[in-house]
Amino acid sequence: MNANSTKFSQTLHQAATPLWQKSIHHPFITELASGKLPLTTFRYYLTQDTKYLVAFEQLHERTAALLPQSQGDLLLKLAAGSGEDDQRNPMLEQMNLSLEEIQKAPIAPNNYAYITHMEHQLSVNPAAAVAGLLPCYWLYDEIADYWKDQTSPVPVYQAFFESYQTVGFDTSTRQLIDLVNDLAAASNETVRHQMMTAFLRSSSYELGFWQMAYTHQTWSDMINNPL
Repeated sequence: MNANSTKFSQTLHQAATPLWQKSIHHPFITELASGKLPLTTFRYYLTQDTKYLVAFEQLHERTAALLPQSQGDLLLKLAAGSGEDDQRNPMLEQMNLSLEEIQKAPIAPNNYAYITHMEHQLSVNPAAAVAGLLPCYWLYDEIADYWKDQTSPVPVYQAFFESYQTVGFDTSTRQLIDLVNDLAAASNETVRHQMMTAFLRSSSYELGFWQMAYTHQTWSDMINNPL
């Protein structure tokens, strides 16, 4: 990476740090680590996150179609090779959570808004669409790294942390950071601003995702607590 692209990724990280620190220390995460999180809350999270990951993979494919072939191929490789399904399926089994049950559950407001935000980036700029994908990789990588020295007493919660501590996931994260850097280096200031906006909004929705799961958010909640 050249100096300019590296500086851009550092700028993204610095801008998102306040949001990411709130995610790292959100009660959902701290209670996962301590083992105090109710299993019903983790079950809710897995339901919503599995729905999200289906859309997330599709967003990789749709974004890849807008990029030069080599960059698009990388996105497709990341979508197919992250190994997240292999890590997630045993957790679903431990929680006795079927795909049919997940499909029947309504998508939660924050989840819907997050996916809609990323879909919107496709009409803004391909580089912004890629930047909007990055927090889901990079933030989870940092959460796993922060909590790596603490073992949750609940096996399925520890499996969650370990699923993002693999070499494969870390490699995927670094590859997507490199792609964002490359796109930024080839873009003008307007596009870089769009990338920053997409990145920060995704980071905000990531924080909202923990809160959504922690409170078991429903659409009726929106009457008193709109997004």
